[in-house]
Amino acid sequence: MTAEQLLPGGFIAEVVRVGDTVRRTPPTNLDFVATLLGHLAITTPGLAPRHLGLDERGRQVLTHLDGRVPWREREDPSFFSDAALARLAGMVRAVHDACAGGELAGGAETVCHRDLSPKNTVYRDSPSGLLPVAFLDWDLAAPGRRIEDVAFASWHWAELGDGADPAELGRRCRLLCDAYDMAALGPPLPRGELLDVMLEQIEGTWRGIDAGADRDEPGMRRLRAAGAVDGVRGWQEWLLRHRPTVETALGTH
Repeated sequence: MTAEQLLPGGFIAEVVRVGDTVRRTPPTNLDFVATLLGHLAITTPGLAPRHLGLDERGRQVLTHLDGRVPWREREDPSFFSDAALARLAGMVRAVHDACAGGELAGGAETVCHRDLSPKNTVYRDSPSGLLPVAFLDWDLAAPGRRIEDVAFASWHWAELGDGADPAELGRRCRLLCDAYDMAALGPPLPRGELLDVMLEQIEGTWRGIDAGADRDEPGMRRLRAAGAVDGVRGWQEWLLRHRPTVETALGTH
């Protein structure tokens, strides 16, 4: 029997590698995720793992994607390079375009990943440096607006809080928006809403962790014990203070 290798970085679901597959706690919306991954395997091959079913222990089975996942905070600056951001935006656009107008999106603009972060992204070496190639952990995927994923990525691929540069956050937001809009023809993102969406997401994140910990959910308890609630709430307060600077650097179209 192939040995199981515990993969690092997971706070919520236990994830192990078995040969060329990954086994993990199945999401509550397993049917939706399985259908979505099947759709992406056809429309955007390689941008997400393939769903292979459930194993004998009821774990979700996915294909393993070779590469590097930056599960440690800021372990290598090249994960956050401008080239990586531009490639990231193109990947998000490809997923959105593949789902827009389809049954999975329902009446929404598209299907959103809703948890885009470096820890959920596979990188590989290229002549331009480390570049993202695929997204992991589709547990929160659901119908939504394009701006939601772009906003979520904007604050996860940047630094916020004391010591961070708000002008640099705005510049990175602009780069993501520019690359997303250029990835395919279509209406531009509503950039004037970007910071409002970011602030809603940041507040929703720390409140969600706090509420989950109060409900005694193990993953949320670990996150709160690690200081996530205070840390993310501090990001929200910092962004509110520096919003004018960020907006100036971002610009609006």
